[in-house]
Amino acid sequence: MKKVIIISVVLLLLVGGGAAAYFLLMKDDAPAAAEGGAEAAPVIEEKEPIYFALHPEFIINYQHGGSTRYLQMSLQIMAHDQKVIDKVEANMPAVRNTLIMLMSGMDFDGLGTQEGKEALRANVLTAINETVKFPEENGVKEVYFTAFVMQ
Repeated sequence: MKKVIIISVVLLLLVGGGAAAYFLLMKDDAPAAAEGGAEAAPVIEEKEPIYFALHPEFIINYQHGGSTRYLQMSLQIMAHDQKVIDKVEANMPAVRNTLIMLMSGMDFDGLGTQEGKEALRANVLTAINETVKFPEENGVKEVYFTAFVMQ
């Protein structure tokens, strides 16, 4: 009889412990499921980049050291929305004019340095977004030099 009581108590403890563990674990999962997984890290959907080449290439002349020097470069822009690319393309004469004026005002010696090229790239990005009237967070995201020749 003593054996039956001990086995019954052990079984009761095991079943009770299993049931308690089940309810505790399910209790922690239920609010997350009810809140739509609010505790989980938000999933940010990254859109595919869309690239667009600004044609024709840019050729800018400089007076430097008593002679004429040239900057020849090709640019591509990147956005995540086709509407941005379409608007830049629709405003291409204004965009090209803005960029030519910007580039012709740059220091020729400064453009020979990495810092000068990065500054030009940042200025071109800002100029394009301002010309097509896009805030930077919604407009063109990046500008890339695909050719850059100084002579």
